[in-house]
Amino acid sequence: MIGGEPTLYRNLSELMRQARPLGLEFKLVTNGRRLVALDYLTELKDAGLNHVSISVEGARPETHNRISNSSSFHQVMRAIENCAKLRMNFNTLFTIGPDNAGEIVESAKDLARMGVKHILYNVGLPSPGNQDVGGGAGSIHPQTAASKITEAYLQLKSLGIKVKFNMTIPLCLIETPMLEVMLEDGYISSGAHCHIFYGKGVVFEANGNVLPCTHFVGHPLLNLKTLGIQTAEEFIKLWYSESGLHGTFHEALWKYPHPKCQQDCKYWGECVGGCPFLWVHFDPNQVFGKQGEAQP
Repeated sequence: MIGGEPTLYRNLSELMRQARPLGLEFKLVTNGRRLVALDYLTELKDAGLNHVSISVEGARPETHNRISNSSSFHQVMRAIENCAKLRMNFNTLFTIGPDNAGEIVESAKDLARMGVKHILYNVGLPSPGNQDVGGGAGSIHPQTAASKITEAYLQLKSLGIKVKFNMTIPLCLIETPMLEVMLEDGYISSGAHCHIFYGKGVVFEANGNVLPCTHFVGHPLLNLKTLGIQTAEEFIKLWYSESGLHGTFHEALWKYPHPKCQQDCKYWGECVGGCPFLWVHFDPNQVFGKQGEAQP
């Protein structure tokens, strides 16, 4: 359950109670502000909440508050404490962008001191809509992200602090010897593992809109209510049939963003050249280099 902010939905706990008998499990991606109320978090847990992912946008209050356009840093820290108090399964999620890339290590140290066991980092991505001015104003250059991730890995490993970077950028932007060590140590994922490549996930909005992933907010593929789709069987037929939507996306996405991916990438199939939205905003030739070498 992701937003917007899903905790603003007033029937959230009731939704989980009704859906739990269907075998659904629930992960909540949240800014954490409502979780400062321990009784509310307890209500969600009792209703069936399995996991919480709390967004942390900076190590310093001023950074987090500026990026989130709120005064919520201390509320987020309290939400983390409450999740630990209730022994919830949870992680923190820090999205690396131009304004907070220098605070990766500092944030990990602070969260580790708080006892957070699962400290995750994403890379900010361009948007196809209007959420980011110009489609990529909040996005960090992939090569800069690779450098920052490598620097943070070296420092955090020396401190004995374990984190995980979700690699939505091309793996080859990190030099091969270092990349192999980072993968072996488990500090980075082996690729984006984006569900739209494999047809294993889909996003449903409360109004019936269906999106291939959360980055498509405002750009739905279809609306369940408009088409009169009410059962799982009807949707699966639409999604997986011979001319279904998954096949259309599979054909469109499984392409090499740059010749380097085709020529000498032993990670192709896991890496997939990073999130496709990177190439909405960034030129692959400038990222990979015309001859295949990464460029700053």
